[in-house]
Amino acid sequence: MLRKILAACLVRLHLVERPDFFVVTSINMPAPNELKPGKAIVVGPSQTPKWMTFQCPSGCGTPLLLSLNPTRRPRWVVASDWLGRPTLSPSIRRTDGCRCHFWIRKGRVEWCKDSGKILPEN
Repeated sequence: MLRKILAACLVRLHLVERPDFFVVTSINMPAPNELKPGKAIVVGPSQTPKWMTFQCPSGCGTPLLLSLNPTRRPRWVVASDWLGRPTLSPSIRRTDGCRCHFWIRKGRVEWCKDSGKILPEN
């Protein structure tokens, strides 16, 4: 809770960008209706996490489930900083549904050019 308050203060002071995701941990797999926008859940013991799940950031709301198990393919690696902002690698590429392709770095979604998502103009 203190981490979330500190993160909110840093965002208000414009010292860090507002993250799209914060990471939380859970021993049990959440039900799809428990996934909330902006919340990425790492499931399993902290020493050996098994899964990461979150709502697709494209807006389609599809729950995404990524394996963190080093013996499985495909697999992802997640790290979080002291503010609870996740960095996930490799990128996430959905070839069905919304056909989005993105990275999550320091809690921010970075869209790839080949994503089905309409990219905002900068």
